[in-house]
Amino acid sequence: MSKIKILSKQLADKIAAGEVVERPASVVKELVENSLDARSNNLEVIIEDAGLKSIKVIDDGQGIETDDLPQACLRHATSKINSDADLTNIMTLGFRGEALASIAAVSRLTLCSATASTQIARQLYSEGGETKNICETVRTKGTTVEVLNLFYNTPARLKFLKTKTTEMANITRIITELALAYPQIGFKLIHNQKALINCSAHPSLLQRIEVLLGKEFAQELVPISLNIAMLKISGFVSKAGCGYSSRKQQYLFVNNRSIADKTMSHAIVQGYNTFLMEKKFPAALIFIQTPAQMIDVNVHPSKREIRFQQAGMVHDLLVKAIKDALTDKDHLPQMPNNQLPRFGKQDGSIFFFSNNKRKTDGINYIQQAYVQRQQSEEKLFSIADAAQTLFNQENEQVYAQGKRGDYLQVHSTYIVTQDDKGLIVIDQHAAHERIIFDQLFKQFKQKKVEKQKLLLPITLHLNAQEFILINEHKTAFEQLGFEIEDFGDNSLAVYAYPAILGKIDIKAEFQAIANDIIEFEISPDFDAKINQFLAPIACHSAVRANQELSSEKIACLLQSLWQTEAPYTCPHGRPTVITISWSDLEKRFQRK
Repeated sequence: MSKIKILSKQLADKIAAGEVVERPASVVKELVENSLDARSNNLEVIIEDAGLKSIKVIDDGQGIETDDLPQACLRHATSKINSDADLTNIMTLGFRGEALASIAAVSRLTLCSATASTQIARQLYSEGGETKNICETVRTKGTTVEVLNLFYNTPARLKFLKTKTTEMANITRIITELALAYPQIGFKLIHNQKALINCSAHPSLLQRIEVLLGKEFAQELVPISLNIAMLKISGFVSKAGCGYSSRKQQYLFVNNRSIADKTMSHAIVQGYNTFLMEKKFPAALIFIQTPAQMIDVNVHPSKREIRFQQAGMVHDLLVKAIKDALTDKDHLPQMPNNQLPRFGKQDGSIFFFSNNKRKTDGINYIQQAYVQRQQSEEKLFSIADAAQTLFNQENEQVYAQGKRGDYLQVHSTYIVTQDDKGLIVIDQHAAHERIIFDQLFKQFKQKKVEKQKLLLPITLHLNAQEFILINEHKTAFEQLGFEIEDFGDNSLAVYAYPAILGKIDIKAEFQAIANDIIEFEISPDFDAKINQFLAPIACHSAVRANQELSSEKIACLLQSLWQTEAPYTCPHGRPTVITISWSDLEKRFQRK
């Protein structure tokens, strides 16, 4: 006897339903997406018993024409595409013609609909995918779909569902995603007669975020924006240093379709490199708009996955957009200009241009020094050193005193100051890490790392593993300003190091830096791991906690921090700055 058999329609429908309807949340997603495709302005989702007893979706969309209703629950029945050419230009959320058929196959389904031109609505009732009755009824324009006893005829499926609390959480997540994608549409979610979501139509995405995710969450966000010819990126991401324990606060959309995409997820990770601590995840509500021809949404029946035609370009642009958002100086505390004296650097010491006694803006010296350096290749000193030289040539006094009283160092670790919004607390070590990291990173990118030559080389004695791994990264060390040579017997000789590190115990610091780099298991592809490689160098060269600083050095540290690319976090992602608002202080002291 033949072993190959043709499946019955009933069994085939149940198998197909399994690809689309995994759980109650899948039903909600498909039905609500149909309502959105029907151009609804308001949606109401009513759930009973986490969707196992009843799921009802009511919309005020265009409705289904009377003659089309009998075909609405048939497999491969759709009004959204007509030919294979349409598959390259899909702008609707649904298009497969499988949703209603799959849902009907595993439930008792009632579909009632009316159009603007219909005087009388029609209602279809189906059990297990078989239409039992079609009759006339009364309702205004729009569609109501009610799904009863989900999986009643596939009891095995029920065994794989989670707890009712978990299943309801999945439904809530689906409605939240769709409500974020369509802030101009009103959404209501009711479970067991209790309203869980109730948001009226509003054009502002940020206000929709406040309603759905909370005001405190919204306050930690910064806008993201990038617009080129074929791609538009918008939305919000959490501030640098603000992280969560999971990726649940990440919402990704392409052409308003909620998706799970590895390209975008990896770009978020890359965008937050050095801006967030390890094992923390940023919040992100990212919307990408692109021509339909640039993506393939016909990847999986659930339509949660897509393919970008130019995934690499999308990835890199999203990384750029995130970094631009995190480094936007408009989101930094606004320090009064007269609090920060101008400063330079000479031989590792700090000097200041006094704010109240200098008649000429000190920046002019830096500009003049830059011109001189461009005109003469023989002068191999830094711009800051050149500025100091010009300053001294005019025989003007260098004031080494900042404005005492503007800053307070507490516990020899934190710097406290203020702005118009509240108190600002700065971690001096984390801040200095960021400063060194940024300056060394810029020198590296410009291939102009200034070196500090040693009169006598420093010898480092390493174990076999350290020696092998450091030699593996020898080129990277050299690109950063280190000069090292094999000295035999698992030893290295250090002849120079980056001048920006100042006066350090090169033997102890190099050993510590090398140990950190080895622990991080840096990839041989240095360009791809530059941030991870530089972080320990900055860390071991920065001022420490419990180290007292003069007011001059504090002022220098703060101004340098404010001029970095990402002053809110150290290279490891730890916060450098914490702000306590005046209103929070007033609440703590019960002043209001």
